[in-house]
Amino acid sequence: METIHALRATSTVTPEMIGHYRHHLRLQQAKSDWLTAPRFASLGSFLQADPYGEPFVMQIVYPIYPNGQVAYLSLQDGLPQWRYHETWVRYSLCPVVRDPVLVQWLDGLFAAFYLEAGLPASLGYSVGLLGPGDRVRWVRACLFDGPRVDEALHREIDSWVYDLRRAEPLKNFLAWVACALLADGKALRYTAFDSTGDRTADFYTLRYGEREASAYPGLEPEPLRYLAGMLNEVLRPDYELRRFRDPKLGKDGILMPMTVADWDALAEAFGPMAIEARFQPVLATLKTM
Repeated sequence: METIHALRATSTVTPEMIGHYRHHLRLQQAKSDWLTAPRFASLGSFLQADPYGEPFVMQIVYPIYPNGQVAYLSLQDGLPQWRYHETWVRYSLCPVVRDPVLVQWLDGLFAAFYLEAGLPASLGYSVGLLGPGDRVRWVRACLFDGPRVDEALHREIDSWVYDLRRAEPLKNFLAWVACALLADGKALRYTAFDSTGDRTADFYTLRYGEREASAYPGLEPEPLRYLAGMLNEVLRPDYELRRFRDPKLGKDGILMPMTVADWDALAEAFGPMAIEARFQPVLATLKTM
């Protein structure tokens, strides 16, 4: 396996970002900010801070864990610093985060609030690193580098990636894929056909650009995984959905669509054999039209 480059233990949040967010809270005249964008709402995290307090400390509560976890972001000697522990630990007693993977994950959590607030993106590379749309960062931090194969990650994949608890999970899955393609989502079109009148789709037509396929998930023992395979037929070679090889991770463990460049970046970092061992290609069982 190729050598893995060590992740930096320092935060990629900048003092300017913290200043922008403090000003944002002051303009709101509020001490809390809830993450309410549809693609992040199910995380359930919230941020609380006193924008006029000295020192200025932002507290992010992440309640997916059974005992609850809290993270504190502040400036120490002009540099961003993360502290992280269970919710009952106050800021002054909370240990400083030294684990680079955990720092990277916390950076991304704060970035979700930062980007949702529409704050300046002129900070450039640091914002690009932090954005929750950075699939390579998320996969590395949550599924490869970090020891996060646990019940908490199981629930995160089920609810954040696509919420299978809702009605019509196949339609929700298709809508999530379209949303996850970001600007390219407009190129994905799908139509459900119902011949019985009970609002249960007999088959779907899937289109991405000029590519088209028909899918019959109701005839398959694992309809969601099958539908992901048919989506790959029309998304490749631009995007590809894969399944994380771990039975603990959700009902299907299907990851968000990633570009060829994303998969190549992971293969370069960890080696092609390691990627193939952990991320299973999702193949179609029917030919495209």
